[in-house]
Amino acid sequence: MTLDPAEEAALVAGVDREADRLHVVADSPPPGARPRFPGATGSLSRHWVLDGDGELGRRLLAGGQVESAALALRPAPPPGDIAPETPLFEQLWWWNFPDGLGFDEALDYPGADGANVTLVDIEYDWLETHEDLAVGEALAGEPEAVYAFHGSGVLGITSGLANDYGVTGGAAGATALVVHPDFEVDGVLEYDLARAIYEASSVLSAGDVILVEQQVYGPGEEFLPVTWDEGARAAISEATLAGIVVVVPAANGGVDLDDPTYAGVFAIDIGAILVGGGFPPTYGEPRAWAGSDYGEGVHVQAWNTDIVSAGGSPYTDLYFPGGDERQAYTAVFGGTSGASAQVAAACAVVQSVAIATRGTPLSPVELRAAIMASGAPQSGVNHVGPQPDLRRLLRSFVVP
Repeated sequence: MTLDPAEEAALVAGVDREADRLHVVADSPPPGARPRFPGATGSLSRHWVLDGDGELGRRLLAGGQVESAALALRPAPPPGDIAPETPLFEQLWWWNFPDGLGFDEALDYPGADGANVTLVDIEYDWLETHEDLAVGEALAGEPEAVYAFHGSGVLGITSGLANDYGVTGGAAGATALVVHPDFEVDGVLEYDLARAIYEASSVLSAGDVILVEQQVYGPGEEFLPVTWDEGARAAISEATLAGIVVVVPAANGGVDLDDPTYAGVFAIDIGAILVGGGFPPTYGEPRAWAGSDYGEGVHVQAWNTDIVSAGGSPYTDLYFPGGDERQAYTAVFGGTSGASAQVAAACAVVQSVAIATRGTPLSPVELRAAIMASGAPQSGVNHVGPQPDLRRLLRSFVVP
């Protein structure tokens, strides 16, 4: 059996892939395999984890024992945030377009704080004791404390407490939960973001939101969206079919996702919202950020910089009294991490308003289409889609 270049690359160990753990898809498990999604039924029950190298994967494919095989992805750093320019000491992204994304006027509608939905952030870690976050213990997985600043920044955007200090999340009233993408298996930590998506889905209902705050390595060690992983695509597809909105960063690699290297993977519609990075309106009209991955499969963009949020070392530029991490704030959170968090918060607001006013949420595909149709068109060459205008979206598609 001759493998195509993408299949062969998936069986070569390196910085992007492990040397001795295989993910395979088959109707029946090969000897020694265990379920990738414990307890799953349907299409996800065909995914298996197997101790073995790329050569074993080739033999299984050649013998027709499996439909697909790939070495497990190694964890990549979280989508990075850019260096500060001029700090912003108010949440400009809250205000109505063209100054922000429209969260301010959204509060005129019932349920617009997100109170009718749950939002799960798939995150390496966050600071549980931060004064402006109330998330509680992670639902599943094991934390990586070195990246706690990242989770705090993301959760500040989506879920910062609505109080008289710090920051207020765009969906502050939504129930906020976290799942970590590392899992302990026989005393060893295994990175498996697809399982994390599955674990998140298992506690959610139609209208709820999953924010997948991860990026993965590609065959050239470039940063790609998590949908590069077949298991992640399968788990996301199952979630969106169940009515759960899944928001995915396009990743911070400056990569053309339409390149033939990726064999059309990022053009596959699994119902998710793929979010690129663009500049805030204060920089002019919505433009693509050169550091964001781009392509026709990227649906919308949001701010890549200047997002005021909760922080943590090294993002402590806005407020850090006495070096206390519990009171750390930043004015420069961004990248596709920040952009995706803004879009996830907007999705939670729309679904909560829809439930409050119509009795039912939009489907993930309906919501994605509404965000794209109501957004401000981008400028620039690299396609990252429009920037959301929440005020126009709610007026035109939810509560006319």
